[in-house]
Amino acid sequence: MSRLLMILILASVSASPAQALDDALTVKLEAMNNSGQSGFATLFPEGEKTRVVIELLNTPPGVAQPAHIHAGRCDTLDKAPKWPLEALKGGRSVTLVPVSLDAILQDKTAINIHKSAAEVQVYVACGNIVGVM
Repeated sequence: MSRLLMILILASVSASPAQALDDALTVKLEAMNNSGQSGFATLFPEGEKTRVVIELLNTPPGVAQPAHIHAGRCDTLDKAPKWPLEALKGGRSVTLVPVSLDAILQDKTAINIHKSAAEVQVYVACGNIVGVM
């Protein structure tokens, strides 16, 4: 399935910043710092672990973009990552995080994407991880 098609499918089921799709949770990633990069992260519960799949549009070719789950919200991120995620390559990242989705949802957390390893201080996209009430 193409990346654009996957993003369009996820966009059609994501009317709010984060919404459960069966047992999965989809988080909308908003562009930051005029990056033009936006997309979705989907968190799939796998027992005591969580698979995080990120799809981001308008990524620079050949640049690995670090990604993390941070404590806080996009406007108030704790600078220290809570859980590292695989760097995006070609706009995609898949990581198996060693904690359950329930554990991730216990605190205010957000996924954020950095411009590059050399420019980690520049955030290009972020999305708050929020469970459905």
